[in-house]
Amino acid sequence: FSASVFAQGAGETDKGYDIYVYNSKGENAAQFAAMCAAYEAETGIRVKNFSIGSGQDHMETLRSEMNSRQMPSIFSIQSLKELPEWKQGGFVLDLNTVTSGDFAKMVAAIPQGLRLSSDGKTSYGIPYNVEGYGFIVDRDMLSELFGPSKVDAVLLDIKAATYEEWETLVKTIDAWITSPKATSVKLNGKSYTLASSKGKLSKNLNGVFAVMGAEKWTYGDHFINVALNAVLTSETEAQEADDAKVKSLKGALLAYAKALDLKTSYLAGLKGRAVRGQDFVSSSNFGYDQAVQIFADSKAVFFKQGNWAFGNIAGVNPAQAERLEFVPVKMPFQSQDIKRTDGTTVAKLNSSIPVFVPNYYAVNAMVPKAEQQKAFDFLYWMNNSDTGKKYIVEEFAFIPYNADPETTTVPNSLGNSIIDYMASGNTLSAPYNGAPASWSGDVVGLRIMESYLTKRNWTASDYEAIANYAIDQWLAMK
Repeated sequence: FSASVFAQGAGETDKGYDIYVYNSKGENAAQFAAMCAAYEAETGIRVKNFSIGSGQDHMETLRSEMNSRQMPSIFSIQSLKELPEWKQGGFVLDLNTVTSGDFAKMVAAIPQGLRLSSDGKTSYGIPYNVEGYGFIVDRDMLSELFGPSKVDAVLLDIKAATYEEWETLVKTIDAWITSPKATSVKLNGKSYTLASSKGKLSKNLNGVFAVMGAEKWTYGDHFINVALNAVLTSETEAQEADDAKVKSLKGALLAYAKALDLKTSYLAGLKGRAVRGQDFVSSSNFGYDQAVQIFADSKAVFFKQGNWAFGNIAGVNPAQAERLEFVPVKMPFQSQDIKRTDGTTVAKLNSSIPVFVPNYYAVNAMVPKAEQQKAFDFLYWMNNSDTGKKYIVEEFAFIPYNADPETTTVPNSLGNSIIDYMASGNTLSAPYNGAPASWSGDVVGLRIMESYLTKRNWTASDYEAIANYAIDQWLAMK
């Protein structure tokens, strides 16, 4: 992709706005538009804004906008995997070249580990926020399953449990849904007993997991990212991985396939227990909104999503949204699968959740200098003014990238659950963003969707084929 010829001179005539902000988070489209209107009301600066639809790929739309005469002043970059395209096209401004003013100070204060930089010297974006994901669970559901006095202990011990204990828990709950009885399970070596009968919420259960079979990014990008953390510590390490390091992912990717098999074998549906098959990859039955509905209706115990789903859940079940916490995505790693040199163990991986910067606001190097300055002013206001911070925390339900985990709370349960993981140090990174662009979601995720989520039973040879395909495609796409 290369830059169009419409550049500096395009700003000489009035375009009907002063800055144009392109937002790739469809989940907060209405709130983002309201924030832009608030900025315009406070400053008199006219803001055009555009947000993609929830769950949509933003790149094709953004490419089209970048080739128009009204290109965005501020646009979204999804970490290192999208940065090369915009650098090569000359669209993205190195924010370190801004040397004076409040905006320059804000750029300089971004923690090194949160900067959008492939060399440690440049800085190409302002973080949207930090996000995290895992299995979302309703505390009241756990109360009905294990008793009100056991909720906190059960949560702590699920977080610390081994994969084998997790697998047993999943299968035991599944059997309990069909035939409730006081069955015991061990979590973190401690024994817990399920209720002998169903309660107000648990009577609605028809499966263990709410899963978006139609949304390949959930199991392609995010689920596989957990496995990559067994070998790769960062996006940069993934981007620089040589063939030997990519091949060393084999054990972790086998664990990924086994864990995905477990999750998609115990499915809740809108109208009853669900199974893998062609219907499971239908967006009308297992898309984003449908999975939120399944979980919010208490038809599933666990929902693998991130804190960005808070608003969607609250829109369906506001009371439930206040009771949510994350437990880690666990995988059957063996010690020999862990290739990191930082002392990370299987137990550490299986008690942590990924927390990372998913998107950055970049400033378009192709718009006039005066428009760039207005973009700097907007981004500074968004992250530092009382109004801007209120929208980020309260309306977007975001965790600010510069939040202090020891002192910060946010007005939603999932955000605070992530802050707890940050405070304890039980966090993983996002190396999938440093893999070849489109590898995790559009290549591996598509293969999973088409060849495996439509298949009722998986075998050891399927696990092997999934792991080999993922490695072969990474090597071919480097």
